[in-house]
Amino acid sequence: MMIFFWILIIAVIFYWFRDHETTKTTFHNDHSPEDMLKERYVNGEINEETFERMKKTIRY
Repeated sequence: MMIFFWILIIAVIFYWFRDHETTKTTFHNDHSPEDMLKERYVNGEINEETFERMKKTIRY
């Protein structure tokens, strides 16, 4: 009977850590669309013309 208790405790701890890690990753995306656009421009993923066009689209 004691083994079931420990299995239950380990399962609860496992699921708590798994849920906690998932929650942490969802908070990473708290950037505004304009911040993400600026980040893409700085990283060289888009050029200046595309950046300006997309920035205008976001603001409207």
